[in-house]
Amino acid sequence: MVQKVNRKKLLKEPDEFMTVSSKLIQWATDHTQIVSIAAIGILVIVAVSVGIHTYIRNADNRASALLAQNLNQYEVAMKADNDPVKAYQAVEKSFSQLVDHYSGRRMGQIAAVEFADICFRAGQYDRAVSLYQVALKKFGDMPFYKNMVLSGLGYAYEEKKDYPNALKYFEMLNTSPDASQKDVSLFNLATIYEKMGNKEKSKTLFAQIVAEFPNSVYTEIAKEKNIS
Repeated sequence: MVQKVNRKKLLKEPDEFMTVSSKLIQWATDHTQIVSIAAIGILVIVAVSVGIHTYIRNADNRASALLAQNLNQYEVAMKADNDPVKAYQAVEKSFSQLVDHYSGRRMGQIAAVEFADICFRAGQYDRAVSLYQVALKKFGDMPFYKNMVLSGLGYAYEEKKDYPNALKYFEMLNTSPDASQKDVSLFNLATIYEKMGNKEKSKTLFAQIVAEFPNSVYTEIAKEKNIS
């Protein structure tokens, strides 16, 4: 038989939530100093977190603005004289400061790649290689930028006539998960093997371009090389 619940009795019994709340309020009243310190600690943590986030955002914005400013300065210098060496000299100091100061920020790392390209065009191959090498460690998880760096390293070493290293980086580009530049890497590999006197390997790679990339801008050149 179901027992009836005495409503008056229930109303007289203390509410569990109210009881716990009362105890917490009483504890807080008795320990105001501890509560105050805890509240201040929480506010400090929140303030530091907000401050760090704001600093990082502002640092990224400053790096982005400086990169745009430096690239604009380079373009102006190129239009004035159409001389990559003079244009490099015009931005060398400002780009160096940007890359050094923001080396830990993503925009600073992108600036390093842009500056490496500028160094390459000015014939500063050793400096370009140095910048590309540092950037390669930073962009391992970003295939687009990694491929740009690998390509830059390949071209820079080729200009230095360091063909084994040029082959190394163009081969890395050739086996990249992002195959968007595979015809370019194959063409460069074939060209370097040709310069090294390995005609057989060179022809094999030119034939691969013709077979796999019929619409590539390199296909006609590869056809001529393959039959010569």
